[in-house]
Amino acid sequence: MLRKTTLFPIILVTILAVAACAIPPALTSSKDKATPVPTLAPPTVKPMPEVKIAPELQPMADKAIDILTKALSVDPEDVTILEIEAVQWSDASLGCPEPGMMYAQMITPGYRARAMVNGQEQLVHMDQTGQGVTCAPDIARAPLGNK
Repeated sequence: MLRKTTLFPIILVTILAVAACAIPPALTSSKDKATPVPTLAPPTVKPMPEVKIAPELQPMADKAIDILTKALSVDPEDVTILEIEAVQWSDASLGCPEPGMMYAQMITPGYRARAMVNGQEQLVHMDQTGQGVTCAPDIARAPLGNK
């Protein structure tokens, strides 16, 4: 039989061993406390301005959309015509000359359209039949004037 003096150290060692195997409580510091992360408000998107196109210019606006969808490989829904006007170009380049090319020097009636495509402004210069080109703003020339 075990003596009381032998039993006490065994119980004490068992209690200490069990306590040592227990998971200690997590230590917290001021750094560990969750700080709320500020949330950013969603960006405000400016609505596209309501653009009224004169009924007689609508066919040319549609042709400008066709030119942009083909040139930029976008859907027609991605194109918004901002402005279209009848103009006169100073030559057959339609106000969008390519470097090294020669153009007939004659007044060419046509149209100039400004459009928004996926957030970027684009220009389309056309002749009176609706044949035209997209024109980079840095090479675009101003027309002679309105028809």
